[in-house]
Amino acid sequence: MARYKKRIYVKKPFESTGASNDTSANIYMSMLMSAAWRELTPKQQQLYLYCKAQYYGEKSSNLPVEHKDNPLAFTMNQSKWRDLYGLYTYASKRYFYRDMAVLISVGLIRCIEIGSTTRTKSIYEFSDKWQKYGTPKFEVNLSEMSGHGRKYKSKITEK
Repeated sequence: MARYKKRIYVKKPFESTGASNDTSANIYMSMLMSAAWRELTPKQQQLYLYCKAQYYGEKSSNLPVEHKDNPLAFTMNQSKWRDLYGLYTYASKRYFYRDMAVLISVGLIRCIEIGSTTRTKSIYEFSDKWQKYGTPKFEVNLSEMSGHGRKYKSKITEK
């Protein structure tokens, strides 16, 4: 029986610098054209792309033991959104929490462990609820919101 070698995807010059440790953050047209994605501001879309980079690039060793087996789980703490990615400054950290709350409220992400109550990192997980956004079947429970996001929930639903 012949064995087939798995083809390695060769990154195109417009996609990457070609570094071997370079990861991607794939977004499909169905998401780009969805009502949930169109509800987001450009900054919120950018935050989601960096969260998606966590999915492809973050090692599960960075997660607590109870979440290591969850391939959809990731963290997004201040050392990432401020220092690594430069999305927000320390003075504008409230915008990170607001934008993450919006990502949760449209069903792209859900918070599975709130870190603000235990002074640990919040653990987030990707969600497919965005596919039902704008329909009667769509609902985000308060338990899926992060600690900081809960105070933004009423402001988001007023829109």
